[in-house]
Amino acid sequence: CLGLLNTILLSTAVAIGIYCKYPPPNISTGAHLRAEGTQDTSEREVIKALKEYEQALEKELRSHEQLNLQMEQNKTLSDSLQTRLETLHVEKAILLSETSEISERRESCGRCLPGWFLLNTSCYFHSKSGSLKTWTDSREDCKSRGADLVVIDNLEEQVNLFDHLPKMNSGHREWWKESGIWIGITDHQAEGTWVWVNNMTLLDGGYWIQGEPNNYGSQGEDCGAIVNIDNPRRSWFDGFCQSNREWLCEMGPS
Repeated sequence: CLGLLNTILLSTAVAIGIYCKYPPPNISTGAHLRAEGTQDTSEREVIKALKEYEQALEKELRSHEQLNLQMEQNKTLSDSLQTRLETLHVEKAILLSETSEISERRESCGRCLPGWFLLNTSCYFHSKSGSLKTWTDSREDCKSRGADLVVIDNLEEQVNLFDHLPKMNSGHREWWKESGIWIGITDHQAEGTWVWVNNMTLLDGGYWIQGEPNNYGSQGEDCGAIVNIDNPRRSWFDGFCQSNREWLCEMGPS
């Protein structure tokens, strides 16, 4: 822009100079002087206008430079805030993990291992993970933890466990194929005779869902599972032992 202004000023000066050096023919001296005065006035007006325009351009240029500086400062601030936000997310995850561990320890009063919960006089472990297992593999996992699949001795224990488990929508079609949690009872030795993993036979009828156990399917259903649907007194069902499900371990407190 400044180069263009200089070019305009130079062209104006040259034109005026030529006019002054070679005035038009057949013009009187007085007329020539008046013409020169008019040209001087025009020249001053043009120069004044061009200087004002140049000043306006310089002001606009300074404003543009300030805007660029502000944008760079804003970008630096934005990057800093983004880094701080990521740091806060990490710190939040750590705090949540520590809070969860503290809650588990408080819930078990320090009498159960981390990840286990205390109900009355027993510690329980609910797998609650994407790693589902068959009934046999679930029991092996419990044994590796120094425990066994849960044995439900009475209604109080049944209700407490039922309330602790996540609730499932009973409207889900064929929920028994994938849902439910393995417990330590089976009738694989004698159909219809349900025996706990501690070799105690179920005598009081249990807490079966209406219509269960039914030994459904050609492969049979010989392993017991529990699910939180509506009624703790109606929450057991028999499932195919090779199905993969979550599981529930039990052991005495330390």
